[in-house]
Amino acid sequence: NAEGMINMDDYSFFREQKEMFIPKTPVAALKAYETDFVPISVFINKSNSTKPLDEEPYDIEEIERLLSRENLGLQTNIILVGIFEKLIFSEDQEIALFAAESINIIENRYNKQIQDLKDDLEEKEDIDKYSELGTLYFELAILNRKRESIKNFYMRESYTAYNEVKKRRKMTDEELNQVIRILLELRKNQVASDLLDREHETRDVFYLKHKAEIEFSKKEFVKVKAICFELLDFIDELKESEYTMITYWMGA
Repeated sequence: NAEGMINMDDYSFFREQKEMFIPKTPVAALKAYETDFVPISVFINKSNSTKPLDEEPYDIEEIERLLSRENLGLQTNIILVGIFEKLIFSEDQEIALFAAESINIIENRYNKQIQDLKDDLEEKEDIDKYSELGTLYFELAILNRKRESIKNFYMRESYTAYNEVKKRRKMTDEELNQVIRILLELRKNQVASDLLDREHETRDVFYLKHKAEIEFSKKEFVKVKAICFELLDFIDELKESEYTMITYWMGA
């Protein structure tokens, strides 16, 4: 499902904190944010909070201040949407309305970027803009992971955009990663497998990780274990989270 997909994609700052630089002061956090090293939420938490932003009871003023910033990253938007999805059910009607409007604000920001890209593409074809379009739709799908029909709609739109890239050039590993996730989410497991074989023929870490995930989705557990044994040859290249997932697959 989409929740599982988020844990496996490239937007995994909070999951991989142990492997990344974690600023210890507000000044360091601000510098890290300004250089795109950490999400803005890290700076917010270091600067103003004695507890994480998404810990209840929520600091509404802090959430409003963060929401006022445009161009927030996906991880920050995931946190915010998660908070708002809970606040929608608040007995305080003003807070519930604020939560609903805030979700719309985040989605409208995405929709504006999408429309701007579409307008640009009408004027001039640009392969990279198709890729950007695919990413934006993909992120919108993740943000709507609790609304199945909407999520799947955005997944299909993302796939359509990436398909335009595939028609014009070989996809990058990052693009291929997202397309595979889309196909798995839409339960098109064999299509994902065939695409991986066509677009990434080398049996390296990237290929083996994705092949194992696809076979796991197909419930081909014997094949999964065999692939995981191959992956152990690349153990030095695996992140801690990836090694944990592999050991889980091997025991499935």
